[in-house]
Amino acid sequence: ALLDLAPPTARVIRPDGTEADVPAAEVAVGTRFVVRGGDRIPLDGEVTDGAGAVDQAPITGESALVPKEAGDEVYAGTINGEGTLSVRATKPASDTVLSKIIRMVGDAHSRRAEVEQWVTRFARIYTPIVMALAVLIALAPPLLAGGTWDYWVYNALVLLVIACPCALVISTPVSIVAALASSARSGVLIKGG
Repeated sequence: ALLDLAPPTARVIRPDGTEADVPAAEVAVGTRFVVRGGDRIPLDGEVTDGAGAVDQAPITGESALVPKEAGDEVYAGTINGEGTLSVRATKPASDTVLSKIIRMVGDAHSRRAEVEQWVTRFARIYTPIVMALAVLIALAPPLLAGGTWDYWVYNALVLLVIACPCALVISTPVSIVAALASSARSGVLIKGG
């Protein structure tokens, strides 16, 4: 959802005064572009001409429109509520405040929590033991004591369902990632699990 905040193109002002839509990633620092009322700002920059009010809620969480005029800073992903702004790009698309937030969220998702690391270490030892015990329960009584196959295979499956740490192994990272994503959607960034 964060990736969708910044528009893919910017309406660049050429040296001859004409305007052209250019992919935001190709806009060089120092290039001027136009943002009309209701449009999303494609890059971080400084207002060089015009005045308006910008909705910065996607970046700062501030719900009120912030007045902008020449010399003020604007951020990629924010929405120009009214007026037309001429903006000079101050950062490339890969270095905007929004792209930094996206990188931070990605890092938080990839960084494993201590409890998650412990569960992985625990499952690495515990799971093979449970599997071996289930195979032993399924095969030993019928082969050594003449037990019925269906009864002992059923007991082995019950042991697998009850004793396997699958729910613990799967639920831990899923719950952490879900919490991080939910927090990010609400505007709260958490550094890690």
